Formats: sequence, structure tokens, C-alpha cells
Amino acid sequence: MSAGNGKKEMNFELDLLPVISMMSVCICFLLLTAVWTQIGSVNIEQGLGQESSRQDQKAASLWVTMKSNGEVKFKMMDSPETPASYQEKTFVLGTAGSGWPALEKHASEIKRALPSLKTALIMPDARVNYGDVIRMMDRLKILEVSEIGIAPL
Repeated sequence: MSAGNGKKEMNFELDLLPVISMMSVCICFLLLTAVWTQIGSVNIEQGLGQESSRQDQKAASLWVTMKSNGEVKFKMMDSPETPASYQEKTFVLGTAGSGWPALEKHASEIKRALPSLKTALIMPDARVNYGDVIRMMDRLKILEVSEIGIAPL
């Protein structure tokens, strides 16, 4: 109040420094999450769907079932010309003789025996480690399996 005429003073001072600080933190957060989203994405095409249902003869596909106890089962579907040793095989991740190296070797042998293999379906259990599913997708992409689908069990 001013001493002379009894009116309230109309000057109001707003401290903008905290608002500017908060906005700069929000902008930094948005920029960092945008970059992280680009790094963390994996480009895959749909392996099973409308295009594959139009074909008269079904193409060979690899079905990979992943269980929460570390068991991984490879099963070839619609491929009668594939040797019997590649039709179905089970691996246990984390064991010495049948872990990731044996699994990757078997997958590369399947691809050598059937070079036209382009479709794979990964069926992970709900409690399977997400990193293992991504590692499986990476291995299949390295083997030039371009159509990868994921169907949770």
C-alpha cells in the first residue's frame, strides 16, 4: 500500500527463472528420449499375414519356441525336403553343450541346408528374458531371415 492515497500498488513481479529452468529440463528430457527411442528400435517385417496366405504353396518357416526355463525348440514347418536332423531340435540356454553357441551353429546349418528360408516365428513364454528374444531376432537377421514374427505363448 502506498502511504498517500490508500490504493493497492499494482506492480507485480513474477520470478521467471524457475519456469525457464523447468522448461529447459523438459526439453532436454524430450531430446534424450527421442534419441533413445531411435537407438532402441528394431526393424522387422511381418512374417505371417496377408501376403503369405495368398501363396498357393506354403514356404518353409522356422518356429522357435522359447520357454522361461531356458529351453529353446527349433521346429521346421512346411519343409518336407529338409533333412530329419533339422526338423526339430531342443536347446537349453545356459548349459555348456547346448547353449547359445550350439543354437547359433544349428541355425546356420539350417540356413545352409535351406537357403530359401526367409520366415521365422518366435514364440516366447511370458516370463522369457526380453534380451534373449532380441538376441534370437538378431541371430536370425544375421542369417538373412527377413520375415520375423513374434507370437507370445
